[in-house]
Order: sequence, then C-alpha cells, then structure tokens
Amino acid sequence: MKKFRKLFLTGLSILIPLVVTVTIIVWFVFKVDALFRKPVQAVTGKSFMGLGLILTLLLIFVTGFLATNYIGKRIITNTENAILKVPVVSVLYTSIKQLRDTLFYQKKRKAFKSVVLLEYPSKGIFTIGFITASAPAAIEGVVKKKLKSVFVPTTPNPTSGMYVMIPENDLIYLNMPVDTAIKLVVSGGILSPDFCGKLNAYENKLMNDHMNQKEGDYNDG
Repeated sequence: MKKFRKLFLTGLSILIPLVVTVTIIVWFVFKVDALFRKPVQAVTGKSFMGLGLILTLLLIFVTGFLATNYIGKRIITNTENAILKVPVVSVLYTSIKQLRDTLFYQKKRKAFKSVVLLEYPSKGIFTIGFITASAPAAIEGVVKKKLKSVFVPTTPNPTSGMYVMIPENDLIYLNMPVDTAIKLVVSGGILSPDFCGKLNAYENKLMNDHMNQKEGDYNDG
C-alpha cells in the first residue's frame, strides 16, 4: 500500500505543474494561431502548419530581446505610458501587472506579509487572505480602527480577487507559508497544507536518495 501511495504522490507532483504549464502554453498558441492565421493566409495564399507555435516563440524571443536592451526598454516604457493614459485600460493594466509582480516575485518583493483567515463575504464564511500592508492612515482616522489591507484571491485564478480593509482584531493569523496558501487557493482545497508538506518532504527525500545514489556510483567508479 505504501508503494502505491509513493507512486501516486510522485506521479501527482510531476503531472500537476506539467499539465498546468502545457495547458497555458497550448491555450496561448491557439489564440495566436487564430489571430494571425487568416491574415497570413490572405497575404501569402498558403496555410502554414504550426503558425501559432512559430509566432508564439518569435513573440517571446522578441519581447525578451526588447526588454534586455536600452532601445527596447524605452519602447516598452513608452508603450506602458501610452496605456496608462487610457482611463479604464490603465486601471486594468496596472492591476494585472501588480498582481503579476506579487505572484511571480513575491520572495523578492515580499508583497504578501502574512496569511490570514477572515469572515468574508459574510459572517460564518471563512476565506483565506493575504495581508499586503497596513491600511492608509487617512482611512483609519475616519473609521477610528486599526485596519489591515488584505488581498482575497479567487479560485482557481489567484490573479483576480478582492481588496478589502479589515479591522486587525477580526483577522485570524495562520501559521502557513504564503506559497502553501496560494497552492491551497488555486487547487480549490485539494492541495491542503498537510498534503503539500508531505509532498515537499517526499520530493526532498527523492532528491536526497538520487544524490546519494549518484555519490555511491561515483565512489564505486
């Protein structure tokens, strides 16, 4: 039974990130293909197989090239400045960019301070949230309470959610790492903290066993 459990955990730990990554890439490739296939076919009179994949790879490399040189950075900066001048689009763009920075650079920026439990959207319903900062002093002065700014993510897409200001006394602080809480939210509760802890421990054991095996093979040689 333990052997089957180990096999299941190993397969699951490999498949989850792989399937999610492949799904996102395939979705983006098909979107690019659908966008450019007809114009390219109209100009050339031919239908190209794998056009979406080729254009996606080209777009990624061009964006990376532009982002790593002076002229490209100026182009990106000017484009962002133009977007920020459009009223509704600027708010959407800024929000998505900030959330991207929060999720992908959280260790560097430490945007999420703590994991908390709050009664939201109504009493008796508990939701996971992330403290981002203390609420603005001007708002605390109006309500006469000490507030915390909390981001409440949605499932399964944590890049969308609600920003709320909650009295600090109404928050329940959880002894849970931020990355574990994000996994819990994204998976809809499937990847519980206990499961994530066991999975990480098992992955570390596999890595140590692999390194010990390599060291043993080296010594035997």
